[in-house]
Amino acid sequence: MFLVNVIVPVVLIAGAGYLFARLVKFDLAPFTRLSFYVLTPVLIFNSMLSHSLSGAVLVNVTLFVFASHAAFLLLAFLGVRWTGWDADTKTAAVLSLTFGNCGIYGLPILLFAFGDEGFAIGVVYMVAQLAFQVVFGVGIASWKKGMSLRSLVREIFAVPWLLAIALGVLVRLTGLDLPVVVTRPVELLADAAIPIQLLLLGMTLTQVRLGGLVRQAAPLSVAKLVVPPLVAWGLAVAFGFDILVRSVLILEAGTPTAVNALILSLQYNRRSELSAAVVLLTTIAGVAATSLLLWLLT
Repeated sequence: MFLVNVIVPVVLIAGAGYLFARLVKFDLAPFTRLSFYVLTPVLIFNSMLSHSLSGAVLVNVTLFVFASHAAFLLLAFLGVRWTGWDADTKTAAVLSLTFGNCGIYGLPILLFAFGDEGFAIGVVYMVAQLAFQVVFGVGIASWKKGMSLRSLVREIFAVPWLLAIALGVLVRLTGLDLPVVVTRPVELLADAAIPIQLLLLGMTLTQVRLGGLVRQAAPLSVAKLVVPPLVAWGLAVAFGFDILVRSVLILEAGTPTAVNALILSLQYNRRSELSAAVVLLTTIAGVAATSLLLWLLT
């Protein structure tokens, strides 16, 4: 019953978004921009203010995310090296294998499974992965474009999530007591972020077409759902995390392929149809994979 109460609400909300998108004509871009530029930054900022994680946990989780994603990236490069695929296909595969949907998909599951404390740890994981993704994801995706270091730095600082982190750190360090006129809209928007993002996930999946991509997408999807949580499990034990933190990190590592991997593939023309297929397959199969992880961890 525990697994049902954790997984089914996520599936139902994403399913509602999928059904809506199938029945109503709409433009996904404004919804995506709303989530990226407003809801997610506010969610990060509110989480940093409302959850009191120790400095040691913040630092260690961030180090864990960078170490684990460096391992995911290395394994992905090694995995595609001898496939015989062209450069664009290899790049799309590496992006799909490295980055997980730890925000839209992972955070609500953590909230239902582990409450506010698990959710707060998940936010730290999400933000650290974003930082890794902005630097290495953009670098990998744009490599053939010859992006300059200045352009890369500009891309990093243009991400609103990083500004939300900086503001959250500033308020925490200074002990500033924000007025109700500020905290109330922040809390309302943060509460709206998760359900709206789940609806967006379902809406996005309606635009994915498998076509003849299953031969490449299927093994990538299996690898994405199996390898990262195993690597994360070993690293979490090596880091010496307690049971709660370890469980959160393993679950986040085992999430389906990130929609941002698809966005990067689209932006730099790197076999985006393959990335989309992996997003779809891992999201569908991720329900069973996440249920198994929850059963093993709880």
